[in-house]
Amino acid sequence: MKRLTGLILLTAFVLLISACGITKDIQEVVEDQYQLEDVVESSVDTGDVSRIYTAGGKDIPAVSSYLQEQIKPNEVSELKDGKQVLVYDDYIVSLTEGESDSNTLVEVATIGFVRDNYQPSFFDGLLAYYILDEILDVDDWGKKQKKRCSNSLGNCYGGYLSTGGNYKGPSTIPSFRGSGSRGGGPGTGK
Repeated sequence: MKRLTGLILLTAFVLLISACGITKDIQEVVEDQYQLEDVVESSVDTGDVSRIYTAGGKDIPAVSSYLQEQIKPNEVSELKDGKQVLVYDDYIVSLTEGESDSNTLVEVATIGFVRDNYQPSFFDGLLAYYILDEILDVDDWGKKQKKRCSNSLGNCYGGYLSTGGNYKGPSTIPSFRGSGSRGGGPGTGK
């Protein structure tokens, strides 16, 4: 009996240890499943990137379903105008129709890349700006980023299909970077 109990405990321990080693994030899931097409760097921080993959022969609903089965997103937009967005802890995944309906581009962007580079209008009809404010940790991100994009002659990122791999970005660093809803200033204790 002691031997059986010991064997059960050892098996449970081995299963627990091996389960800890297989945790993946959505970037790794996409990377394992789809072909990398391009990498676009942020105009503000080269550590923030958007990786573009091709899901050949798969339409947006099929890719979306697969990704949601692998890792449940925090937010899922409706499929609208050939686009759908899945929001994860560290990434925003944009699914867009490629050159044909059965070819989906899967764009995995870091939160920082989206915050500092995306044209807010990309998300129109997909995610409400108050949700983006929460995700990006910036109060009124849409309004601030729209102004920044306008001031830099519209050089904000509009997704890979519209902006492509030649993206250079706005020439100004966003004033909201890292701000969020934190207060403070001279004479304020933190």
